[in-house]
Amino acid sequence: MSLSNGPLVMDHWHIYRNPRVAWDPHDGQCQVLESKARHRVWCAGRRTGKSELGGHVLLPEAFATRTVSNDWLKKGKRREFWIVGDEYVTADKEFRVIWHLAKYLQIPFDKGSHHSIDGKDQSVLSLWNGAFLILTQSAKYPDNLVGEALCGVLMVEAAKAKPSIWMKYIRPMLNDYKGWSLHTSTPEGKNHFHDKYEFGQDPYNLDWASWRMPAWRNPYVYPETTRDDHVKFLLDQLEDHPGRSAASIAVANDLLIDSEILALADELTIPLFKQEVMADFTEFVGQVFKDYDEEYHVGTLSYNPDWLTFGATDYGFTNPNVWLLIQVGPWGEINVLAEVYQPNLTAEQFADEIIKRRTRDGVPLNPPDLRTFYPDPADPMSSRTLSDRLKVSAAGGTGGELNIRINLIRQALRAGRIDYGATPLTEGNYDKWRPRLMIDRSCTSLRNDMLAYRYPERKEDAETSRDRFELPLKKDDHGPEALGRFMVGYYGPNSLTASAGTRIRKANLGRHASNKRRDRVAKPKPLSAMRPTASGYPTWREGGTITDKEFRDAD
Repeated sequence: MSLSNGPLVMDHWHIYRNPRVAWDPHDGQCQVLESKARHRVWCAGRRTGKSELGGHVLLPEAFATRTVSNDWLKKGKRREFWIVGDEYVTADKEFRVIWHLAKYLQIPFDKGSHHSIDGKDQSVLSLWNGAFLILTQSAKYPDNLVGEALCGVLMVEAAKAKPSIWMKYIRPMLNDYKGWSLHTSTPEGKNHFHDKYEFGQDPYNLDWASWRMPAWRNPYVYPETTRDDHVKFLLDQLEDHPGRSAASIAVANDLLIDSEILALADELTIPLFKQEVMADFTEFVGQVFKDYDEEYHVGTLSYNPDWLTFGATDYGFTNPNVWLLIQVGPWGEINVLAEVYQPNLTAEQFADEIIKRRTRDGVPLNPPDLRTFYPDPADPMSSRTLSDRLKVSAAGGTGGELNIRINLIRQALRAGRIDYGATPLTEGNYDKWRPRLMIDRSCTSLRNDMLAYRYPERKEDAETSRDRFELPLKKDDHGPEALGRFMVGYYGPNSLTASAGTRIRKANLGRHASNKRRDRVAKPKPLSAMRPTASGYPTWREGGTITDKEFRDAD
């Protein structure tokens, strides 16, 4: 048998129905198992059997390898499979299933096989004299994600991993043997996991298939009848009547909903319930900037005298005062070069601190070509003080809805282009993709805020306003607030696309039409702006020129 012929074929139902295995998957799991797609995505709520599915998917692979083990060993090869989680302990759930199955079936383990019981270290299962190998891997340690070509991979809680883990490390390792992937997770907003789910929904993309399943579809955990439309009605009532309990609404309206689901509806915020139980791709849970990936969005950036230069502020006293030095390039690149992030400063002291500081390459944080700064409009006196001290005007139009500013930042995080002058990030073509928004690694406080800024998960932590479930916590927000002032002031709220804050299809980050400035006109550039595809390899067109509109419309 050729080693490059792709997956081995074996009747998995024959194995699952064997009396010693006796696995009876529920309907949602059966849909995934029946699919012939190479890459499968299962977006599922809590306790739907994601770990059971993943562990059992590997069992037929073990038996199939036994039939060809000598062929592989003669060529010094093995069939290797990974279980990749955000931590080893996450990957251990699927590994535990296949480990105990193999042990119960009395399959002889090779020397070196071991199960890390506490899930703190890597677990290894080796069979058939090394012809078959399963390893747990942690996305927390990407430098360890190297090794042999893979025949298959389980991406466990895939939404929690950074997008670079799949595109940079895992996807290329599946090429040699046309390996498969199974991505299972509860959603984490419309991030890269949602992108993969969308690929699976495209009827013309035959390599991908995807399913979304709420928790109550698992009859083994939620045996009581639950109707989808009754759950939707319940959530509408909870939102309109926040003081009522889920159980009282269910009884009053004869709703058919499992008692455990009702209990979760009382305990969780509505967005968190939609995400964790209904498996909805809501943006209003957990990390605000789910697409922020320090693998991509952080680098060693230099001041460029040919780029436009701006400042942005968020004021405080007991909270920190924040100043960001920002440059905009000819393609619309946004580089945050330096920060002041310091509490207990008056406006005068804040201005003096800005004047005193320098970037990593010795440029003052109020350089001579600083055009304007975008302030927090809540403190006009501080803006006047900074304007007088720094000899630069303060721009208007920096207020408005918080969600608009957040979505403008999200939009810039997702947009990008092929940059042949960039420092390589990985092998192949896509390593030259640079996101539109990048942050210098010296901006440690802004970087921390981008990771820590979150939505409330408990009802008691939510705001009391009408938008109580859609506003982030007032914590770790000072850097993003300053960046958001720049985004809305420079580009304007109308630069948001219709899908901003969800899946940004067209990044419309053109300059705000009402801001008439005598800006330099950048020369047209070759090569269309692109971002990586789900396979990890982008496409682009060569030749010709690109207009500002083409860059704004680039996906």
